[in-house]
Amino acid sequence: MKPLFKQLPPLLTLTFFEAAARHGSFTRAADELCVTQSAVSKQIKLLEEYLGIEVFYRERRQVVLTDDGQKLFIDVKMVLGQLADSCNQIRSHVYSKNITIVSTVAMANYWLFPRIARFNMEYPDININIYATDDIDEEHCRKSDLGILYGYDKWQTNLTGHYLFRERIYPICAYDMPLTEINTPEDLLNNRIVHFDPLKWRWMNWGDWFSYFGIHYHVPSNSLIFNQVPLAVNAALKGMGITLGWEFMLKEMLENRFIKIAGDFYVETGRADYLVYSTTKPLSASAGIFRDWLLNDAEKDVAQLDAIVNNIDIQAD
Repeated sequence: MKPLFKQLPPLLTLTFFEAAARHGSFTRAADELCVTQSAVSKQIKLLEEYLGIEVFYRERRQVVLTDDGQKLFIDVKMVLGQLADSCNQIRSHVYSKNITIVSTVAMANYWLFPRIARFNMEYPDININIYATDDIDEEHCRKSDLGILYGYDKWQTNLTGHYLFRERIYPICAYDMPLTEINTPEDLLNNRIVHFDPLKWRWMNWGDWFSYFGIHYHVPSNSLIFNQVPLAVNAALKGMGITLGWEFMLKEMLENRFIKIAGDFYVETGRADYLVYSTTKPLSASAGIFRDWLLNDAEKDVAQLDAIVNNIDIQAD
C-alpha cells in the first residue's frame, strides 16, 4: 500500500484549489494567497492532471466548480478546517499561560504550594493549577503539563525527568513535646507513636523505617493510625506523638519551631522525587519558565534545609 502522502495531491495545490473555489476567481485567490494569478492557474492545472478531470468551468470573468469539483471542495474545506483547528490547539498549548501540575497530596501541601505562591509573585500572569491525588501515576503526569514522581528516574512511558530532592525520612514531633532520652532508634518506642496506613500512594511506614536499623516492629493494637501523611503530621503537631516526616516537608515547620527531630538518625532510601513531563509534546513557554524556576528553587532549598537540620545559620541572599 502506498504511503498516504503519495495518494494525495500536494497540500499547497489543495490550498490553492480551496481559495479559488471559495472566491470563484483565480485572480481573487491569488490576491489572498499573495501569489500571481498564473501561479494559481498552474496549481489548478496540476490538480486536474492528477485527478484526470476538470474541477472548474472557465468562464470569462469567473470560474465555476464542476460537479466533481464541488464534491472535492466540500471535502478539502473540511480537511483544511480540521488542520487549522489542530494547529490552533497546538499553538494555544505552546503559548498558554495556564499550567497544570500533578503531585501527591503531601507534596502539594508541604512543598509545592508555598513555591507556587512565591512563583506567582514573580510571574503574576502565569496561572499554576495543582491537581493533588494519591492515585498519581505516570499517565497522570503525561497528560498534565508537569508532574512530580517518586522513584529512580526510570519510567515505563515517555517521560523526561529532572531531579528535585532525595528521599530522607526523620522521626518528628511537636517542638514542645516532652520525650524520653533517645540515643538509638529503638528508644523511640518508649514514646507515643503516630502511624499511618496509606491506602493508595505507597509511603514508608514505621515498620519499613525501623527495618532499616534491624528492628522488627509490629503496630500495637491501640495505636493512632491515619490514612494520609498530612493527617499524621498534624497529629504530631498537636503533641499526640512522634511520626515520620519527609525532609521535603520539614523546612518551614523546623524554621518556625513547630516541630523538632526526635533523635539523631534518619533513613535515606536512595530514591528521589523528580519533576517530569511528556517527551512527546512540547512544553508551553509558561511551563518551561515554571520548570526552570522550580528546579533552581529546589537546588537552593536542599542546601538551606541541610543547614536548618544541622542548626547552621544561613545568611539571606
